Amino acid sequence: MNLRNVMRSVAPLVDREALIWERDGESCFGQIEKAQNNKYAQLSYLGCSENIQLYTVSHLLEALIKEAGGWKACGVLADLPEGSDLFEGFRKAGFVIWARQKVFKLTSQELPPSAPNLWRSASEFDKLAIDALSREVVPPAVQLIDHLSDKWADGMLAYQKDGRLGAFASIDHGPKGIWLSMTVHPDADAQALLSSLIHEVSDVLDRPIYLAVRSYQAHLENTVLRMGFGESENQLLLVKHLVLKRALDANQVKQIFETGSFEGSRTFSDEKE
Repeated sequence: MNLRNVMRSVAPLVDREALIWERDGESCFGQIEKAQNNKYAQLSYLGCSENIQLYTVSHLLEALIKEAGGWKACGVLADLPEGSDLFEGFRKAGFVIWARQKVFKLTSQELPPSAPNLWRSASEFDKLAIDALSREVVPPAVQLIDHLSDKWADGMLAYQKDGRLGAFASIDHGPKGIWLSMTVHPDADAQALLSSLIHEVSDVLDRPIYLAVRSYQAHLENTVLRMGFGESENQLLLVKHLVLKRALDANQVKQIFETGSFEGSRTFSDEKE
């Protein structure tokens, strides 16, 4: 019931639904939300009674997924601690791993020496540069899920001396810490950028800083550890896609054979579950 969560609950641009599943003395509850400018919904939390059956988890997830389909989401994202007993329940509900990430923690007592400010808030005029950075760093197979230009409104960026974008960072301030997700160009000075960003976001409340490093940027891990961050948690990043393939009807199949363009052809619809 803190002010931040109350304000989020009444935010007009966020769809949100919380559900509980109960059967035979077992219960499982969770919440899903989707900002209207995001393509994917996000599982906010999930809690279960002890010794929960996996089918109970999957039933709850399927109900939450149905809500996301009503919001016309392309899919549902979830973060799960690596080795979680709930993973099989997520798998039964159709979730698959799209990446892994390590979460590192830095307390206010461990902040590195102050550094020049290299960052500023992103604007719509930076979208082309953000797109170019996304294409260079984020693997093509996951760019639809982790597309940086979808996050520009809440992000900060740092340009290099040659005019190219060196890094993009998403920042979320919570009551118990500050969450950073940083995408860095391979040629950029990651340590200088991170040192500058840490001092830019640190605050008088001495909240710890959490930095998420995804598996496709594993080269950042040595830099992060060298700067005094400690490993906090390993996570699986999961996705349940809601866009479905659609079977071709007989007339479409006939047309494909007549035009000789069958090889390599695949038809997709924008229908959602």
